[in-house]
Amino acid sequence: MNRLARENSLYLRDHAANPVDWYPWGPEAWAKARQEDKPIFLSIGYSACHWCHVMARESFEDKEVADILNKHFVSIKVDREERPEVDEVYIEAVRILTSTAGWPLSVFLTPSLKPFYGGSYYPPKPRHGLPAFNRVLLSVVAHYAQYRDDIEKAGDTITQKLAELSELPVHDGELGDEPLHRFYRQRLEVFDSEHGGFGIAPKFPNPSDLMLLLRLSGRPGFDQALSMAQMTLDRMAQGGIYDQLGGGFHRYSTDTIWLVPHFEKMLYDNALLAQTYALAFQTTGNDAYRMVAEETLDWLEREMLSPAGGFCSSLDADTGEREGAFYLWAVDEVERILGPDLAPVAFDLYGISPAGNFHGENVLRFAAPAEDLMARHGLSQTDLWDKLDDIKSAMLAARAGRPHPRREGKILADWNGLALSAFAHAHVLLGRTDNHYLEVANRLADFVASSLVSAGALSHVRREGQDPVPGNIADYALVAQGLLDLYDADWDTARLRLARQLTDRMIARFHDEAGGFFTTAEHAPGLLTRTKNGYDGAVPSGNSVAALNLLRLARLTGDTSYERLGAATVRWFYATMKSYPAAFNRMMLALDFLIRPGTELVVFIPDTAQEKDFLDVLRHAPGPNRTTILIRGDSADTETAELVPLVQGRGATDGRPTAYLCRNYTCSAPVHTPEELESALKASPVDTGAAAP
Repeated sequence: MNRLARENSLYLRDHAANPVDWYPWGPEAWAKARQEDKPIFLSIGYSACHWCHVMARESFEDKEVADILNKHFVSIKVDREERPEVDEVYIEAVRILTSTAGWPLSVFLTPSLKPFYGGSYYPPKPRHGLPAFNRVLLSVVAHYAQYRDDIEKAGDTITQKLAELSELPVHDGELGDEPLHRFYRQRLEVFDSEHGGFGIAPKFPNPSDLMLLLRLSGRPGFDQALSMAQMTLDRMAQGGIYDQLGGGFHRYSTDTIWLVPHFEKMLYDNALLAQTYALAFQTTGNDAYRMVAEETLDWLEREMLSPAGGFCSSLDADTGEREGAFYLWAVDEVERILGPDLAPVAFDLYGISPAGNFHGENVLRFAAPAEDLMARHGLSQTDLWDKLDDIKSAMLAARAGRPHPRREGKILADWNGLALSAFAHAHVLLGRTDNHYLEVANRLADFVASSLVSAGALSHVRREGQDPVPGNIADYALVAQGLLDLYDADWDTARLRLARQLTDRMIARFHDEAGGFFTTAEHAPGLLTRTKNGYDGAVPSGNSVAALNLLRLARLTGDTSYERLGAATVRWFYATMKSYPAAFNRMMLALDFLIRPGTELVVFIPDTAQEKDFLDVLRHAPGPNRTTILIRGDSADTETAELVPLVQGRGATDGRPTAYLCRNYTCSAPVHTPEELESALKASPVDTGAAAP
């Protein structure tokens, strides 16, 4: 067993029995490379990654490959989920070197940690234009010995280019909505009008794109925003990327029609997609979207919630050594489980055929609408739904007896922040009569506060018996966002207080006076540069979320310093946002919040029996730029009044519910009934955008 046996990361421990003499990222490995003047082979991946497993089996378990690595290299293995700041630097380096990058990430470094060559997956033998991994290793060894000066110069050049990524063009003029229109036009250009989604295979869900389109829908100049979002959401929910039996989404589709997925399930994807479908339900009233949101959240709670209290990071793509085996079905198996009455309906419902659609087996998809199934099988609507329930129950029970995909038990602060937002938004948007999702969100917030926050500082990952990995900008921003979303759902002052404390700590640790926020608190050991990234990928960037958090806090607390910092962050990325709008979908939410007039609503409810009627009005009259505070009682308590000046000097009138609505710092007369509040909200003028200073 090598040194990785002592690590908490499941991905690292997976490689503990490799013949490769792996080191974890840290001073021991760096010192060895310097002392022996050997190049470093840096391998970065994560436990749910199918091709990471493939490369491990093909190469890292191979003695010949291990001999080359052990003789000529210092080999370091990094879990990208545990050390995102390392992954961020070196994946950008490989993009600079090759124009593309993914996981497993394979990077070759000088002893001073400067990258000079890299790629992603390398096969054991030449395949599909990729060189064999052992030939790559031997070529690097030869070049390192013969052309050392050139390699050092290449490392210096890449390091300089990495530093330049954080040097953005300055925008000194007004901020407007041009990036939003450019984003919309670019999405139109690459929209797949037949199957939904954007671009060609592989197709990713892009929930942040869809949430922005839903937000823009109904505004002048964005006529097709809603239809693009709806078609994509419909096709994804009908396809194999969605787990038709158990709920939840796989990572992405390998084809253009959302049929065959890459089978890992990630916490961040499902938290964001649950929120997207909940927002789509609020926007359209389509119950199908509510069902997908609820099934996804129920899957998260059922299969991803750890005994400790937080949500685990992922489910593996593979079961054993077979990709997707847990989710695949053969015709004879379905016939055996369902019998002659239900099996024919299941075949038509899920598109199950003898030939299959994935290596001779079937990925389930929603293949036929209810009307077709009723006509084809001579069923009434009631009979059809009864049969569908029986089919799903029987197939789920059969699947439960299979070997399960392995769960990665890491509890990550940033991804749990996304889960916190998802459950908080679901409570507000889905209109369920119970408070279940709110209870889940509150338990998660308590877990984060007790297990990941210590002395005001946030840890990135919960690691038993090892030093914590310090939180980065995304951890602070996404957890604070989750707390703000929970405050908007329940108005518990303790959530707002912690969100503000974490934001203040974030400012102190990460803010750059030039604008924006660095990824790490300081120039961390082993990192070539202190990056400042605003790109919104599968997980929204820390800068994007931080900017919107600051603007929201400014409205809530009246602290204009938050607004100045939020606006400065948007301004720092504004010019780049205009040039590459699709890369800043979350940053545009902050831009939109900044440039559009907002409203402030304070509601006092002396009798909580009347609360539901007022909340129903708010749910059916969404206002993305509205700041809402609900006080249960005639007046606010002292702590709330200190944190939220909007409630000061106000209260319920004559023991009646009382709502104060203000627009652009001008307040209307208070109203006292849900009907009056609904009329006041509808009277808000349609805003077409405004310039910001």
